[in-house]
Amino acid sequence: MIYTAHWDHFGINPEMEGDNIFNGARDNATGTAALISLARAFTGLPEKPRRSILLLAVTAEEQGLLGSAYYAGHPVYPLKKTVAAINMDALNIWGPMKDITVIGLGQSELDEYVQEAATAAGRYVRPDPEPEKGIFYRSDHFSFAKQGVPALYTKMGIDHIEKSPEEILAASSQWTAEFYHKPGDEYDPATWDLRGAIDDIRLLFRIGYRLSMEDRFPGWKAGSAFAR
Repeated sequence: MIYTAHWDHFGINPEMEGDNIFNGARDNATGTAALISLARAFTGLPEKPRRSILLLAVTAEEQGLLGSAYYAGHPVYPLKKTVAAINMDALNIWGPMKDITVIGLGQSELDEYVQEAATAAGRYVRPDPEPEKGIFYRSDHFSFAKQGVPALYTKMGIDHIEKSPEEILAASSQWTAEFYHKPGDEYDPATWDLRGAIDDIRLLFRIGYRLSMEDRFPGWKAGSAFAR
């Protein structure tokens, strides 16, 4: 099974005045940090996973998913033996949530894995609140879905343990307007609350560990365009 995160961003724009470095702290240093944390977690287990786990840091996501598409076309391990791909991109920086969003909910049997892991953590699953943005087709898991590998992409929830959903949606919209794909995407210890990101990484670890210890291959659900 595969965990993916894209490690690159846009580099430097020499035509910009002032700060012209696109740091990509949330998008996607958070996902890359999660990838490293998962590697440490899996290698430190007293009972090792039965299946191989590939932690894949890919490049050129913003340029058209080029890195993940290359791997999907030139895999190290045959895709017919690949159980699932779990993608991490721009993690939660606003604190603990009661819910977790599944982008593309209803596509594959991985939904049940998310539901079990969320329930065990006292959380619940929410579908994508903005399906019109087509986010399922815009990050690295899509390269694997196109090849028939069940792909999971979760995003932060909006049901905060202390704040209203409206506050979280407003903060998220403001971040997108001011910092998304801009030099301002920098780590800010005064405003970032990474407790929620840690919760989400633990949830994805639980899903991956279950997959790594099973014999079955989760499939696509009937009606999914990727099933055939």
